[in-house]
Amino acid sequence: MFDDSFFPEWLESFLIDDERFGSAYDAVPDNRRAWLKTTIARLHVLHGTPQVTWDRQENHWRQGHVSIAETRPVDWTVVVVDSEYASGVRLLAAAMMPLLSGVEDILVVFSGETQVAPECLAALELAGIETAVQLDAEKTAAFLQEITAEDASGRLLAVGRAAGKAVQSAGVLSNGLRAWFEPQYDTIGVISGGTIDRDLLAWAHPDFTIVDVAAENVATISSLAAVCCEADIVDSVSDSVPVSLGAGQEGCWVWADLLPQWFMHRRFSLLSDV
Repeated sequence: MFDDSFFPEWLESFLIDDERFGSAYDAVPDNRRAWLKTTIARLHVLHGTPQVTWDRQENHWRQGHVSIAETRPVDWTVVVVDSEYASGVRLLAAAMMPLLSGVEDILVVFSGETQVAPECLAALELAGIETAVQLDAEKTAAFLQEITAEDASGRLLAVGRAAGKAVQSAGVLSNGLRAWFEPQYDTIGVISGGTIDRDLLAWAHPDFTIVDVAAENVATISSLAAVCCEADIVDSVSDSVPVSLGAGQEGCWVWADLLPQWFMHRRFSLLSDV
């Protein structure tokens, strides 16, 4: 599995096998798997799929100089996730971004010894991201230090509070590696009197508290991961709330600050002649 990978071969012993993926898939009810599929479909529509894996644009300017702009996906992406993380849709919204940018080597590391939630494994399987391992805290730190010592461009995603601490304590950011940390929220707001499916919302975000918000207060609210509201209210939602979900979209998610472009390696040359 890791013979032709940027990742160390010792991870092979910690792979999450097909049987665990299959059991997780079966443990998630059909109507909930449908929402994982819907999230995948929404992300594909929003961000598309890469048509070009490498781009080079060379311009010879009238002023006598030459510019060369090159763009390609980074070599690898590692998604570090708390093993007790339970939101399959939020994990998808993060883990699919390197996939949609054309990154070929994507590894999900569940850090910790808690049994991984079926929703998370089912989400990855549906997205086609099945290279996943589960490591304890010590091995997670060892892996992070090893991968960032490699002479290759990569990106790191930390999903969950414990994952964020693991990445920060490993000291990998001092090596110049770019990392994205899941914004830390605890609450989702629902506009009172609407038609939002609260049961679906609670399934999608079992670690969040769902609170009622009066429609007249949407312009001043803050510290919420999202607001669920009707379409005629969305333009009034405070800019401090990064995501709004309408009725019929409660089982979907997107990270507003994480885009496929972030996973691209860019190189620029400015020359007098070539």
